[in-house]
Amino acid sequence: MATMARKTQVLTRRIMRRPVVRRALLLLLIYVSLSLLLLFSLLPESVQLEVGQASPRYIGAPRTVEDRFTTQRLREQAKQAVPDIYQQDPAVLEDGTKQVQEIFNLFISIGGQDDSTKTQKLEQLRQTLPIDLPDTLLEVGLSLSPETSRQLVSTMTALLQEAYGRGIKTEALLTAEEQLFSDIYQLGFPAQQASLLAGITSRILQPNMLFNASATERARQDAESKVLGVTVQKGQKIIGQGEIATEREIILLEDLGLLKTGINWALVLGSFAFVGMALMPMFFYLMLFKHNVLDSPKTLLLLGLILLLTFAISKVMSIVSGLLMPVAMATILIAVLVDPRLASVSSITVALIAGALGGFEISYMGVGLVGAVVGSFSVSRMHHRFDLVRAGALVATANGVATLGFGLLLGSSVSIMFGEALRALSGGVFSAILGFGLLPFLERPFGIASTVKLLELSNPNQPLLRRLLIEAPGTYNHSIVVANLAEAAAEAVGADGLLARVGSYYHDVGKLRRPYFFIENQFMMDNPHDKYPPSLSTLVITSHVKDGVEIGKEHKLPEVVTDIIQQHHGTTMVNYFYHKAKEQGAVEEADFRYAGPTPQTKEAAIVMLADSVEAAVRSLSQPTPGRIEGLVRKIIKDRLNDGQLDECDITLRELDIAGTAFVHILSGIFHKRIEYPDKLKEGERVTADDTNKQ
Repeated sequence: MATMARKTQVLTRRIMRRPVVRRALLLLLIYVSLSLLLLFSLLPESVQLEVGQASPRYIGAPRTVEDRFTTQRLREQAKQAVPDIYQQDPAVLEDGTKQVQEIFNLFISIGGQDDSTKTQKLEQLRQTLPIDLPDTLLEVGLSLSPETSRQLVSTMTALLQEAYGRGIKTEALLTAEEQLFSDIYQLGFPAQQASLLAGITSRILQPNMLFNASATERARQDAESKVLGVTVQKGQKIIGQGEIATEREIILLEDLGLLKTGINWALVLGSFAFVGMALMPMFFYLMLFKHNVLDSPKTLLLLGLILLLTFAISKVMSIVSGLLMPVAMATILIAVLVDPRLASVSSITVALIAGALGGFEISYMGVGLVGAVVGSFSVSRMHHRFDLVRAGALVATANGVATLGFGLLLGSSVSIMFGEALRALSGGVFSAILGFGLLPFLERPFGIASTVKLLELSNPNQPLLRRLLIEAPGTYNHSIVVANLAEAAAEAVGADGLLARVGSYYHDVGKLRRPYFFIENQFMMDNPHDKYPPSLSTLVITSHVKDGVEIGKEHKLPEVVTDIIQQHHGTTMVNYFYHKAKEQGAVEEADFRYAGPTPQTKEAAIVMLADSVEAAVRSLSQPTPGRIEGLVRKIIKDRLNDGQLDECDITLRELDIAGTAFVHILSGIFHKRIEYPDKLKEGERVTADDTNKQ
């Protein structure tokens, strides 16, 4: 057993070490957390109550629901109001008239038999008549003449037609019979003949109105279907405190999930299904276009945290108004910290779930979607701190306009529309404030350099840049030029120009440890490398990369910036000291190369190339445009052939575009200057016009 347990533990650890398993568990954790948040927000405060008990508190409907009890009662009333449907049977009249004719024919035929006695005739009538009549009436029938018989048949037929024409139901048969008797005795026939007709009538009269069950059921179902369902609106009273609960209230509370009857599995499954549906746009977008995000547990955790924070705050704000929910906060954070396109897609997710938290109001979902989309686009390109204010204004305006649009569609009054629009504006501003307020708390733990953070680092008053300016002014000026080159090239190839600029500002901060060992900082002093062997000089020169990474971490620079510091020389060779050492004897080439790694991103590659071409062009004695372009192309080709660009995703076409950008800027910096006239030698001041000709 112990061996089996150990094997199970080892197998479990091996499975858990697999990246795909860890990512799957993290995605499952995010999904379950969001589903539970929605579930708990939808769970109403339940009560234990039965029919006949007094309610312990006032209970209002948390959402719109059908009043099944009232609806069913009204439908039953509508069904009961539909009378039974009867249908006349013409065969009843036909059979009745045939019987009358047959009876009187028998009276004439048997009564006219001269060779039979009266007794024999009566016996024959008893055997042949279709109905039973007393002997007194049979004797009256035998005494009828053919003429009288025809008259009675005609009268009887007319009476039957009239009676059956009115319709005779089973329950009204006696009434119809009495009416016929009255009609017969009012016709003026002799009493015996009238009695004969009444006797025949009482025996042949049948109901001709037959109950049509199918037609009656159809009519009742039609009446039932026309009764619309009665609904209890959200917020409407169900039962007051102290009021006695009836069957109606209990059914309503049960339908709303307000009765303590155990786990509401329908609500549980619905919450999980709804969150799964809402997350599908984000998941499929990541699967198809941003698989690197799915491969990064840190980024997945960040996305989950952003969504959870957004929905938790949204639930709190929905108590006041669903329009105050900071839906755009999620897309602003995702756009700044992860990816603007992912933020646009995630706006569908956050709008759906936030709308569910707000009571599944379509207007909340619509306004949230508009605000979230605008929020993602408003921060996709940030270059100045004022862009933060602009983003908040755009989200607020979008929310307000969307709210007015829904108000017009729903026919709201002007006062209500503007009140809702004001709340939506406040929600947009609140989203922007929260989004940018949370940025610093999410950037550092996850090691992310947001646009806002990069803008802060680009400020010349940053302590590290101030030190670089004071302690290594040559390096500082070099970094400024490299930043201009890198930003222009990065934007030309579609990379992050701001990251390239900031990376260039800090790429040589390691030179602060020994600034005077670098030629750009050697003003009016001897070169210290003249006193050291080439191997030691190489060690000093290459160590500025490691020193830069250490200084960057000390000053809490973002990881993407320290990566550029570490990669901006790749594994290139320190050519000057290598050739100098080679003149003194055999040397190992690897001893004169930087430790690397080579650039891993386009921005790092562009900073490497900008650093190299700036230093090389500065060394040209006559930097004409042609010589500058030739040197730039040569350096790019050398770095490519040396394998320095093998691990980044920059293409040959992008390298050509970057080279063109370098040449354009360098030609502007190192343009040919005119020789000033002799008055300069005499110390005379150069006019502004003279300066502008340089």
